[in-house]
Amino acid sequence: MGNLQSANDKFEAERIELETALASGEFGRANNLVRMLSFVCEKYFAGKTEEIKEYSIAVEAFGRPRDFDPQADTIVRVTAHALRKRLEDYYRTAGAQHAVHICLPPGHYIPRFIHKNGTESANGHSVINGSKVTHPSDGAREYSSEQPADSPLTNKIVVPETDLPGRPTSTAVLMWIASAIVIALATALVALNSFRGTNAAKREGRVQAQSGATVADTSGQSLRAQIGSDSAAYVDKAGLTWEADHYCSGGNPFAVSGHAIQGTNDPQLFSAGRTGLFHCDYPVPAGTYEVHLLLAETANLLENSRHVWISVNGTPAISNLDVVDDAGGDDIATTQVLTDVRPQKDGMIHLESTTPDSFVNAIEILPGNPHSGLPVRISTGPSLYRAADGNMWMPDRYFSGGRVSHSTGDLSRVQDGHLYEWHRYGHFHYSVPVATGAKYTLKLYFLEGWFGGQGGAVGGEGSRVFDISCNGNMLQRNFDIFKEAGSGPLVKTFPHIEPTAQGKIEIYFTPGKNYPSVSSIEIIPE
Repeated sequence: MGNLQSANDKFEAERIELETALASGEFGRANNLVRMLSFVCEKYFAGKTEEIKEYSIAVEAFGRPRDFDPQADTIVRVTAHALRKRLEDYYRTAGAQHAVHICLPPGHYIPRFIHKNGTESANGHSVINGSKVTHPSDGAREYSSEQPADSPLTNKIVVPETDLPGRPTSTAVLMWIASAIVIALATALVALNSFRGTNAAKREGRVQAQSGATVADTSGQSLRAQIGSDSAAYVDKAGLTWEADHYCSGGNPFAVSGHAIQGTNDPQLFSAGRTGLFHCDYPVPAGTYEVHLLLAETANLLENSRHVWISVNGTPAISNLDVVDDAGGDDIATTQVLTDVRPQKDGMIHLESTTPDSFVNAIEILPGNPHSGLPVRISTGPSLYRAADGNMWMPDRYFSGGRVSHSTGDLSRVQDGHLYEWHRYGHFHYSVPVATGAKYTLKLYFLEGWFGGQGGAVGGEGSRVFDISCNGNMLQRNFDIFKEAGSGPLVKTFPHIEPTAQGKIEIYFTPGKNYPSVSSIEIIPE
């Protein structure tokens, strides 16, 4: 009876710990991490561990169809890896003093409950409601190529040494470990100083364009790098240099060919990358930075097939990002914007993937403004342009659809005439990445260079009419450039634009009569 009472007490403590963890908010509220943790633990409590398999988790917990194929859909393995990491983080911080720790052993989906008295209820079998329940491992083994249990990349729940029975903590062992750490740190510092010295000269002459931004904090320095491609530096259409990948280790570099990457004039930046569990260290001077992560799904995957998890300086920065959904399809470029990033004490910005399916194609690190995103300035022309006020305008990007045409008119008397020299026309839209948590002023630059004007085409007022909407809200209906400005330049300003939850300002130009047209786009944080 005493043993049965003890087992029931442990069982109750484990249930309470699950409820406490789920209520903490550390695992989200209704995402896949919560669904998976709840599912595997409830099956465990019910004594049905033989049902804790990849297929059942996918179908019953994640709502996948009955024809779920684990080789084509990695959602369970990706979520399991992320859940292990989140459990580890939770029991290092908020749950460190809890009497029970929950872990998901590498390579398995059956949970383990580690009690502070040194026992495990899931170590072979448990007593639940008076019945002995065996916990088989084969049926719950992950169909995965994750790191083996003894790999340094494997995530493990950390329990204080004094709480683990049968493990001595001798002074000699601790001193040996401390000595090893000191030697390793000294070696790393020597290598770091050499590395930074070698690369400082390379970056000294790098073009310092910050996506057209006038930056308040000028102590930083731009850095652009490919991730996964170590063959050669790449000079983009704006004339900016992207270094080869000599900052990253781990994971698997990849490259694709024959893919037409949409939404960019620099498909090379999105045709190679690094996937898996990798780590990158970027040396930059002290300052506040805005980090842009460039991504394009080139593996012919559908929505909800792969999710990206990235941390920066040890803090989750991108969680559960479906790149296909974010970009609007595969082989389409997209960018994630991270603000208020500062180098750590070692002078590095650390980027790390936290799931085996995560990937990144390239990174752009720009001097930023504290607590604010950078302005975005885009000219539909093919080259970088410095305006009269000193602001830099980037060549066309973030577009989908339409085509670009050059104006034949004389713009020599128009201030910053380059902003009107080109225009994108057709049935098109822009999805511009920005930092969330702020509002923006959107400015659209127009010039009617075709109908009734310098283009020489027949027509005038009423010849080109279209609608402009942004993030689902109509900004301008039946807009007619010539009606408002004739053949002269026109700037339309729309304040208080809120980005989408995905960090995008999506501008749609919908035809009414003939094709819509726009020359330049400016987005300024308010």
